[in-house]
Amino acid sequence: MGKWRQLLGNVFEERVAYELPVSSQESLQRGHQGQRISHSNPEEFLDYWLHRAIDMRASDVHFECFKKRLVVRYRIDGVLKKITDVPNTLHSGLVTRIKLLAHLRLDERRVPQDGRFAFEHAGQSFDFRISVIPSYWGESVVLRILEHDDKTTGLQSLGASEEQAVEIDMMMNASNGMILVAGPTGSGKSTTLYAVIKKISSPERKVLTVEDPVEYQIDGVNQIAVNERVGMTFARALRAMLRQAPNVILVGEIRDKETAEMAIRAALTGHLVLSTVHARDTINAVTRLVDLGVPSYLIAATLRGILSQRLVQRLCPSCARPVPCDEDFLRRSGHGDPLPAGTVTCEAVGCEHCLRTGYRGRLAAYEVLPIDAGWREGIHDYADEDVLRQRFVQEGRKSMRESAIHHYLKGHSDLNQVRGIIAEVGVYASA
Repeated sequence: MGKWRQLLGNVFEERVAYELPVSSQESLQRGHQGQRISHSNPEEFLDYWLHRAIDMRASDVHFECFKKRLVVRYRIDGVLKKITDVPNTLHSGLVTRIKLLAHLRLDERRVPQDGRFAFEHAGQSFDFRISVIPSYWGESVVLRILEHDDKTTGLQSLGASEEQAVEIDMMMNASNGMILVAGPTGSGKSTTLYAVIKKISSPERKVLTVEDPVEYQIDGVNQIAVNERVGMTFARALRAMLRQAPNVILVGEIRDKETAEMAIRAALTGHLVLSTVHARDTINAVTRLVDLGVPSYLIAATLRGILSQRLVQRLCPSCARPVPCDEDFLRRSGHGDPLPAGTVTCEAVGCEHCLRTGYRGRLAAYEVLPIDAGWREGIHDYADEDVLRQRFVQEGRKSMRESAIHHYLKGHSDLNQVRGIIAEVGVYASA
């Protein structure tokens, strides 16, 4: 600590004071009712905001430099919140401190850099994954918060219905083949895979994972981190893993043709392969593999099931307010099931437990597609998405839209969250 103080002390020749909320229990909307805080060095400045981010359940911390100010933002339950801004004279020392912790080059400000460091908070250990990129007024830094402790939970706790959980369990009982989880960045794909791995892991099944990065450590599971700087890519790790005789392989993401081909080869040679893919929904996941150059007959031969998902914010149980169900909106959204008279749902209010946002935590809206003989035939003779999508509708499968509506009717989420899902994925399942 003394060395860092000596190295960085000249950055803060003057003590800088600014306003910020008193504690993590204060509303994000009450920035004016604050406590006057001063920091004389970058260590104290950074430590304060990292401790506070963890207290506020943030997943990311953003430090962004502009002409006259340094903006601090947190991502909480998937939504970015501006916490405060401070004089940009704090920027240089802050970035230097972060680079020291993450073992990045201090003299490099022209190209992006990535790293990580460990951080202790209230007796728990956290990893902070660092991304530094150059911007016009100074380097922008984003820190992703990853807990060391295993926080995986069951699929129904994540948002799956009882029927969906049963279908997923049946898919995971396969001894070989490939199961994909589809969705955009930040849709909770990795959390779902961790829940599945935790459930199927046993002393009788050797499970290997290759991830970028290893987000949660699972006891009894061999986890490998991608390190492209030394040539440890997904594809290279997969080749090595096959010589370890695993029963189950988790590939963090299929992002290129080489990784897709290696995953397919592993699935064809008697392994159960779990992975994620960036795709809009279950049907679009097939299209994504075709676009990567995987022949449709290999996709048909190996796929055992596809999940796709989006996240909706969970209403805070301490302040959610009962309201009449908006049946007109549900009809316009294609929800055809009759509702009991006087059906009551809930809406967000806001209290000290949820930082005045009305939400606390998130739920997944799932779409589950087990691949049977009929689907394999359709994928083998792949024409376009519309053909497969029509089959999905005809089978009466539950879409992400309907899963979101289910959360709304149960009072777990509200109408605004359902609207967000419909705006993103549409209402094709009711077409």
